[in-house]
Amino acid sequence: RREGRYPKSPRYVSQVEERLKQMRRRLHTTLLTPVRSLMEANRSPSMRALDLTGSSDLLCVNMVCEKVGEPCVCRLSRVLERNGRELRSLVLAGNKLTQLPASVFELQHLQVLDLSENELTEIPADVVKLESLKILDVRNNPISGIPKDVAKRFYGLVDIRWDGSHT
Repeated sequence: RREGRYPKSPRYVSQVEERLKQMRRRLHTTLLTPVRSLMEANRSPSMRALDLTGSSDLLCVNMVCEKVGEPCVCRLSRVLERNGRELRSLVLAGNKLTQLPASVFELQHLQVLDLSENELTEIPADVVKLESLKILDVRNNPISGIPKDVAKRFYGLVDIRWDGSHT
């Protein structure tokens, strides 16, 4: 990493955040209104945007599961496998997720993946399978760095939002 390439002045950070907000608004308005629950997603075979920000839908309710009452991606995985073929935007921000289902990395048309404000400790290497990805937001996760394979594959192609705040 070259010094000075990524300035972190408060003005720069606010400009970047504003740009991301504008891009999100533009994507959401042009890609239809996002689906906001797993129940609705189950009934939406051609959904293009799924926004589960801070969703209780991602809490495990299976009484025989060791994760009952905790963040769990089992139901999300089933929904994505069934109805995620056309998904362009997936927002999973603020859910305390520690992992992602493999089905996320099979979303061929996914352009925006917002994983901010979770408890991910790494960016999964499989993220490079997302060939249509334009924005990857992993801010406010305890991620210590971006894997070399991911950085190399996405350099200049994907806008990776990572604050390095937990290094």
